[in-house]
Amino acid sequence: MENIVVSSFGNLQDATLGLNKLKDLDVLNDITIYNMVMIRKTAEGKYEFLYQEGPDTQDMPATGALAGTLVGALAGPIGMAVGMLTGAAIGSADEDDDDEMSREFLDDVNKALKINSIAIILDVEEDNEFMIDSYLTPFNGVIVRRDIADQFAKYDQEQWDKLQDEIAAEEKNLKGAADKDKAAIQARIAKLKTESDEKIKKIKDRNARTKDHIQKKITALDEKLKTSDEHLKAKIAAQKEKLKGKLEKVGENIDSAFA
Repeated sequence: MENIVVSSFGNLQDATLGLNKLKDLDVLNDITIYNMVMIRKTAEGKYEFLYQEGPDTQDMPATGALAGTLVGALAGPIGMAVGMLTGAAIGSADEDDDDEMSREFLDDVNKALKINSIAIILDVEEDNEFMIDSYLTPFNGVIVRRDIADQFAKYDQEQWDKLQDEIAAEEKNLKGAADKDKAAIQARIAKLKTESDEKIKKIKDRNARTKDHIQKKITALDEKLKTSDEHLKAKIAAQKEKLKGKLEKVGENIDSAFA
């Protein structure tokens, strides 16, 4: 399963040792790290970037820049996570999505992440939680997980379905309404349809970004295949097939609504 994993550490030494262990797991292909960043919390909502790696982190600020001053979109699930922590714009989420989706995530992370502590944020494929947890426990890593990308997809679908149900209900009301009430009902339908058009545009934009991010991950796995032994190549190839299946499914529910 692809997760966002946030591990917090009390000091840079433990965080660096933890980061090296995570890289070891990735080399062994016990996990697949797509993107990662290491940040230091300098104040509430402000972070210093210490390390970043992966295709979706290329547009993030240079090492040492404060994430709280970010302007513009951040890429992929890592960008969503950093955007939630800092209050910066989230690359594929509007403000309402941010309010709905980030509150629980923020609460859980902030319980573990104090001022001057270090966090490693991973966009990672893991078969179970034990591997990362067991490797980071000796370094006092405190871990929070979320399947952020999947949660946004689910949220999009729920919001789309809700809008369509509201439109259908108002159209049903219109059929039996008195003449004096029809104008108000028609205005509500028009407003809902405008919201629906805006929502579907955001969903389609998000789906396009998601497809791009998945394709980058596939390309990254192709690079790993070139330098891996035969045992690891089989595991990497299997992971690549999972990603290709995920790529094919992105937005299929929304797309079917417009078939």
